[in-house]
Amino acid sequence: MKTLLIIRHAERPTIEDGTVGNELSLTSNGIHETKRLAKSLPREILSIESSPIQRCIQTAELIAEHHELPLTSIGRSNLLGDPGFIIDDAELAWTNWVERGPEAVNEHLLKGISTWPGFRDLDEAVDQMRRSIEATLAESDDGIHVWVTHDTIVATLASRLQKTPLTLKEWPDYLGGLRIQLREEDGLEISYSSSGLAQQDI
Repeated sequence: MKTLLIIRHAERPTIEDGTVGNELSLTSNGIHETKRLAKSLPREILSIESSPIQRCIQTAELIAEHHELPLTSIGRSNLLGDPGFIIDDAELAWTNWVERGPEAVNEHLLKGISTWPGFRDLDEAVDQMRRSIEATLAESDDGIHVWVTHDTIVATLASRLQKTPLTLKEWPDYLGGLRIQLREEDGLEISYSSSGLAQQDI
């Protein structure tokens, strides 16, 4: 089976109000939980891509180490973070978090239909990501690809790729994410877990 896992990084310290927190690394619990997730994944991991932000790279490296994949094979993609596929201008987009607040921004990511300053048209951006996902899986052998990213990326994709938008209560926790499989007869099959991807989800 051709499978793509798009997961939020593991636990990090709390981000201080008014800051982005890009410099934060994983907590000791985040490291432990990532190792536990890595052990639950089947051995057929074909590739790992990560946001360039440190906590995502750490999560990706822990998964790679468990599966004896060279750390140099981990790809880094700005579509997954810094700034991410939803952002057109990072500095301008940040003003939305400052002026409107995180909850309003998160609601917009889940189901907003207007285009906010600094953000891309979200339906158009998600459609482009869907095509990228389809191409990745169509060209793949059977096995698993892992993309490590941030909650905003996971939430936007989960809410807009599925038939029913997410609510804020379904916002992805650490290591929560999407399992996307390509079935020849049905196309993409998408499932979402907000609380972490366990072996039974894969």
